[in-house]
Amino acid sequence: MGEDQAEALGSRLADDMMEFDMASDDAAKAIGYTPATYQERLRNGALLDASIVDQVLSGKYLALGGASGLAERLIKSTTDGTWQPLALYVPRTLKPNPTLVVLLHGQPQTETNLLAPPYFQTLADSTNSIIAAPWGRGNYDFYGVASDDVYQTAEDVAKAYGIDPHRVYLAGYSMGGFSVFKIGPTHGAVWHSVLCIAGSILNSETASVLKVWRYTPIYVVNGKLDQSIPPLYGEMTADWLAGVGVPTGFYQEPKGTHFLPTLMPALTQAWRDMIAGVVRNTPAVSQNGDSLPGSLGTPDLDKMPPR
Repeated sequence: MGEDQAEALGSRLADDMMEFDMASDDAAKAIGYTPATYQERLRNGALLDASIVDQVLSGKYLALGGASGLAERLIKSTTDGTWQPLALYVPRTLKPNPTLVVLLHGQPQTETNLLAPPYFQTLADSTNSIIAAPWGRGNYDFYGVASDDVYQTAEDVAKAYGIDPHRVYLAGYSMGGFSVFKIGPTHGAVWHSVLCIAGSILNSETASVLKVWRYTPIYVVNGKLDQSIPPLYGEMTADWLAGVGVPTGFYQEPKGTHFLPTLMPALTQAWRDMIAGVVRNTPAVSQNGDSLPGSLGTPDLDKMPPR
């Protein structure tokens, strides 16, 4: 894995073990989970963590193809030759011609934290979608070689499951919702549609987005009560996209916060529309359409929920 990534894995395991020690019904409710769902997330996270360790220590890396349900896999980077983890969810009732959604995690968060709860699994089951969530080396905003890992994930998983190139999508939550606009346009033609969850486009990314995604549907989801990323950011993002003619759907959950469970009604509709190729809820272009956040440093990221 390389020295840096081995150290990062150790830190991840320590953090997850600490959460086990602190687990309680009150802790579950504090971050928007039911106690049962919280325990499910902890169990699934432990299984995924253990799978990474088993594969790395044994040197026996499981094949991408043939997975069923929730799994952890490692891919050998074509950039530097290291083995990099990704979380994978494949519906147990997978039908022919599935879609692939490459899902970018938030910060502080890991790919295992993101897929261990049932929320994205349920969305995948209902839309015959495979979800691949790269670790991205823990790099903030998936910068540098982590961006290569994202694109390799899309290519390798699509090849392993025979995914139609026109059925590959990019999605991201929180930091990942910002990152879709940062790294997505690098090879923008790879993505059939894009989903931003509790994130935003920045001023510095507008030119590249407009250049490569002029006709690419983009779906924006946020919570009206988001306490970490100002709700206005998502509103301005959707306004700007619609104002420059990009096919845009905006889904704001009235009682939604930054916690994923609270966003599920709006996210479910946006996800299904994305897979179906339906664009609705296009915002009326307002005076906010010319104004966007200048940098990701504006929100208080230290107060963002860790999971």
